[in-house]
Amino acid sequence: MNSAPAEEPVAIGGQLDPATVLGGYRHGAFAMPAGSEAEIEANHFLYEDAVAAGTTVVLDSALPDPYALTWWSPDPRPVIPYGGLAKPRSLMRLLRNRLPWTTTANQGFDQVLAECRRNRTPEWLTDELCECMVELHKLGWAHSVEVWEGEALVGGAIGVGTGTVFSLDTCFHRQTNASKVALLDMEYRLAGTGVTLLDVEWDSERTQRLGAGPVPRHDFLAELAGDGAPVRLADGTEEVRRLGFLRTPAG
Repeated sequence: MNSAPAEEPVAIGGQLDPATVLGGYRHGAFAMPAGSEAEIEANHFLYEDAVAAGTTVVLDSALPDPYALTWWSPDPRPVIPYGGLAKPRSLMRLLRNRLPWTTTANQGFDQVLAECRRNRTPEWLTDELCECMVELHKLGWAHSVEVWEGEALVGGAIGVGTGTVFSLDTCFHRQTNASKVALLDMEYRLAGTGVTLLDVEWDSERTQRLGAGPVPRHDFLAELAGDGAPVRLADGTEEVRRLGFLRTPAG
């Protein structure tokens, strides 16, 4: 299933239930549901030849059209070694100057997910995928970090951890730098969990600025060998000015 070229999905079809999606993470693949009929038609046009050639696998599916769901395992895979998340000097100065924010973990998963979904194009965070992510959160696999200014949620991030790999799935900000703070806090709270790689899934200028570099797909999959245990994120409330630099997180 992982022989597909980088520009093609490794599979189409299947189901968006917690077991299947978690199985995807454990094998280096993540789900991208189509958010509209037009996107389904585009998937037909783009990937029918790959399905015919056998490089993209068709999974058993209860879906009326398997092209409504694609599974991706980019090659090379953009990853950040644990501890290597970029820390821009300008942001570090803001932190030292007591940016008036606090962070929490797993205290507002539904809220963060809703904000990450808002006004996104394409709409890959569909109702069904969001329901699945909420279930994975309840089961201890999916986690959120929230950034607060008083009682207002100004930023957040969501990720899924299996074994030594933690996938940074999505984030949002309502104030400049709030998503960066959420990601830094998420990395900070992973201390001592055994996580060695932060997976950013898609290569882009933004993920490169975060510190991501490419590794061959087969090397990334080797990190995922076996059924990795869930990763537990340290809980507790943190003052942003202390994140990862002055003390150990609670939990």
